[in-house]
Amino acid sequence: MTLPTLDQTEGIWMGRTENQGYHYIQEVFSNASLRERYHQDNCFALIIRGSLEPELPDGLQPAQRTWERLQRYRQVL
Repeated sequence: MTLPTLDQTEGIWMGRTENQGYHYIQEVFSNASLRERYHQDNCFALIIRGSLEPELPDGLQPAQRTWERLQRYRQVL
């Protein structure tokens, strides 16, 4: 199995959320399979890159953020 790239994860996020509102990462990518867990890991990288932003402003730069499981995120275009 090849690991999904950040671009693949971002594309799947767009397809599953239809880029509508904020979503919990674990709802977009469940723990049902190893591949889904890799996508969750990629979402953390997307948060740090600034491609996913939290619903509640935290005043942090993207590189300073961590994935908060109780926080919802949306894709930044």
